[in-house]
Amino acid sequence: MRIALKVDVATERGVGEGVPRLLELLGTYQVRATFFFAMDFNPVRGLVRRAASLFALGGGGGLDLEASMQKTLEAGHEVGLLGNEAESWRKQAAFADADWTRHQLALGMERFEALTGQVADRFAAPYWQPNAHLFGMEERRNFSFASDVRGKFPFFPQLHNIVSRCPQIPTTLPTLREMLSQGEVTPANVHEYLYAESRRLLPHGHVYSASAEEEGLEYLEVMEKLIVMWKGQEGTLRTLGDIRAELDLEKLPVHQVGWAQVPGRKEHVAAQSLPVEL
Repeated sequence: MRIALKVDVATERGVGEGVPRLLELLGTYQVRATFFFAMDFNPVRGLVRRAASLFALGGGGGLDLEASMQKTLEAGHEVGLLGNEAESWRKQAAFADADWTRHQLALGMERFEALTGQVADRFAAPYWQPNAHLFGMEERRNFSFASDVRGKFPFFPQLHNIVSRCPQIPTTLPTLREMLSQGEVTPANVHEYLYAESRRLLPHGHVYSASAEEEGLEYLEVMEKLIVMWKGQEGTLRTLGDIRAELDLEKLPVHQVGWAQVPGRKEHVAAQSLPVEL
């Protein structure tokens, strides 16, 4: 059983409290993950905070964004970009034009580099809300990979006649929140249902998308149970970068990207669809 861990960090509380707790948990079990950080948390569109030191966060580890990202890197995890401001992206990205998408991507990349000293080379669309312009920009900016959609295995995406040669590594498993929306699933047994889902064999294993705001806080105990179960019986927990390293891009298929309804989620999400013959 091979499980890649993706952690989205979309809020100040996730940065200040969820990330430190997840880093401690993952360190205890010697597990690496891929963390995707949003760069701005102000709900007012267009207002970008220029200095990470302005984030004075209370509770938990109390980390600001820069310190949180640096500690994540120092702990041996991968760090990528979760858009600029996640909630605005969630509401607008799917229908946005090229100018909006380019601007949001540039803002996020500029701040990412200022905080880490590294150029962002991996991207995840917040809440699985990409658009065709984003796919093209991910290729032109030479991203190593992106994780913008839901699906079954890595592929090159096609949407609105745009084919991107930036590989998509999709989320394959339902999220904890989605599972909890099902009547028979409770916080006490949700780990068992998620583990059962992960036993289905896929060519490159599974990708589980956690959030610093949920698995890092209220459901940290659930996350620990999942880690223990996934590591048992010679299981492997790894990063999305580990999946990218094993891909043969010459043989990677092209698939359409469509929009799917997922139980427990209001908005449609981008999903891997039919294969394309080029």
